[in-house]
Amino acid sequence: MPSRIQFESAGHVMSTEPSADETLANTGTGGAAGGKENIGTATSMTFDSGVAYFKCTDTLTSAVTWPGNPPIVPGSGVVNDGTESCATPYISVTGISIPSSWTVPATGKTESLSGIGAAPNNTGTGTYTIFPDVQIIIASGASTGGPGVAGSTKQTVAQIIGPVMELDNWVVPWTPTDKPPNFDGSDFGLARSSGYGNTAKGGPGIFYVTVELTYGLIFDTGGTSTTNKTTLNFKVGVINNYSNDRETYMAAYEKAYASPVSYTHLTLPTNREV
Repeated sequence: MPSRIQFESAGHVMSTEPSADETLANTGTGGAAGGKENIGTATSMTFDSGVAYFKCTDTLTSAVTWPGNPPIVPGSGVVNDGTESCATPYISVTGISIPSSWTVPATGKTESLSGIGAAPNNTGTGTYTIFPDVQIIIASGASTGGPGVAGSTKQTVAQIIGPVMELDNWVVPWTPTDKPPNFDGSDFGLARSSGYGNTAKGGPGIFYVTVELTYGLIFDTGGTSTTNKTTLNFKVGVINNYSNDRETYMAAYEKAYASPVSYTHLTLPTNREV
């Protein structure tokens, strides 16, 4: 039997996990505060929110699980036959963003940051990219009960997971072909992703990608609910991998200026925090 939007207020209760905005902990490799950048083509450093960390659940109440209660939805002519089913929950990626700018302490320049693609605004299950190599996997979850059974539930779940790419490879203008800051050696360890993560030298620290998820219900009859709808924001942390900084800087210089150069004299700042 179908789920009917006419019985939404009387017989359907939506719940979400998490229930509030959150900075996500990492269960993958690289640290609990976020995923650490991989070195080169490696994929061992990952961000993982945990399996089915995000959940949207519809629960059927006793109000629509026996005939005649409510008897007729006013103005609709729809009679409750006691066979109402759960609506289909959805989790939609409705926004993805990164810090819009930061001022590089080493140069005094304010950089406008970009590099994130558009949100998919999906209403179905599937796999969608959050930022390079890190994806959200949205799938059907467990169902309990059945038509006309009080307490029946239907669930959609999601997980954010994937290897973390070097920030300098995709954040504009940290990519070497798009307006690199100085790039003369004096800003080594102080600009681009290494500078952003260098809190001891004025960097913000962890680089956060914010994911906006909208939870809602879709009814077999009546379509998408405008009442049961919740939007929450989740921060995914990316931690700079200092072990990769020297090689990344040298490769970026050579790519930007087509001028191979020896940077054997470069040493990383010793006083760094994340």
